[in-house]
Amino acid sequence: MQQLLRKERCFRQLRRALLSLTLVLGCGSLATGQTPLPEGKGKEMVEAVCTQCHGLRETTSARLTAQEWQSILNDMVARGAPLFDEENEVVAEYLAKNFGPEVSAKVNVNKATARELATKLGLSVKEAEAVVQYREKSGNLGNWEDLKKVPGLDIRTIEKEKDRLSF
Repeated sequence: MQQLLRKERCFRQLRRALLSLTLVLGCGSLATGQTPLPEGKGKEMVEAVCTQCHGLRETTSARLTAQEWQSILNDMVARGAPLFDEENEVVAEYLAKNFGPEVSAKVNVNKATARELATKLGLSVKEAEAVVQYREKSGNLGNWEDLKKVPGLDIRTIEKEKDRLSF
């Protein structure tokens, strides 16, 4: 029993070290052009744990309920993700609150900031900035297909979200 407790303590220390390292390295996501995350309880855990195996774009574009996130997180933990039960719940609530199905409100492409475009549509920081720069240079966009003209924008990402766009 003591050996199990020692292993759990060691695992917690390792997890904290990984979390700290991720935060010290600039949260990785912003430095690599990934989708920035909104502030909130659970943000650091999402950045530290979810980016070990995949990018934030995959995570933020899923649009799942807290219960659905909980199921996915349980599967991730079973595969080795360093997340404890109480943290699992915090992460699921954070993801559902910020990237759940009810967050699917319309995004006005002609008025949104680069950060809003990245956060709400799952664009990378570079892609969101490219949209804003194109809009400032060329004027307001009329429909989602106008976004095909934006250099450096992965149109597949926008096409998935086209029903959420307004102009």
